Amino acid sequence: MAGVRWLRLILLTVCCLAMLAGCAGKQPQTVPLAQVEERVAKVLWTDFLGARRPQALDADVRLLWEVLGSKGGVGASLLVQRPALFRVTVNDPLGRTLILAVADASAFTMVDNRSGHIYQGPVQSHFWRTYVPEAVMPEDLLPLLGGFLAKEQGGAAAPSQDKEGRGIWYQWRDEKRQEHYVLLERESGTMLQHLLFDDRGDQALAVQYADYRTEKNSDFPWPFRLRISGQAITGTLTVHIERIFSFLSQEAAAFQVVPPPHFTVERVD
Repeated sequence: MAGVRWLRLILLTVCCLAMLAGCAGKQPQTVPLAQVEERVAKVLWTDFLGARRPQALDADVRLLWEVLGSKGGVGASLLVQRPALFRVTVNDPLGRTLILAVADASAFTMVDNRSGHIYQGPVQSHFWRTYVPEAVMPEDLLPLLGGFLAKEQGGAAAPSQDKEGRGIWYQWRDEKRQEHYVLLERESGTMLQHLLFDDRGDQALAVQYADYRTEKNSDFPWPFRLRISGQAITGTLTVHIERIFSFLSQEAAAFQVVPPPHFTVERVD
């Protein structure tokens, strides 16, 4: 069960970093911008939205948690690709695969190498939704990991100054009546924080981004540390990117699993 718990933590983290439904959170403290500063802030936002973004991420990660009295960490290999492809491998300390999960917009396969058992089914199944919240949309995975937005988001955002001078906050409401707040650093234009509130005013998502790096032969600044905390998880989750192998799209075969003939396959709904 330990490996399943690790996988659940990883999936909840990378898949929108666990939608923390019902967790009351405070809106950021801001002050109005002067007219000249507002124009500069709008240019910063336009450049942020228009920046070229990767279509995939192939990386090794480490997840650290302090949740419900449990403290630990686990290594994993992660492959996320637009529009909705996902692969995660949970490894033991020797690098051997314990659990492998692949998914697309409609179906998933989860392989437990320790028990020789395979689970397959639709991503809307109750089984999969115990790992990945229903509110999570597959197309959001890569943007949330990378500290950017899907193309259709944020076009009408209103800027304001962070009261503590950390940068510029941009606020907008999406088609689901969820309210977004994104904090950009003035100098670099990178995302420092993304807050999401539901239509009741409760905090649905809180992510902090840090340690941006630009890999060799790449012009994509990528956050190597993500931190998630909140009452709904009663603790803290931290994601460290240990190594990025590529931002290049992979062949479809990378997201397919051929079940070993001696494994038991169970269809779950």
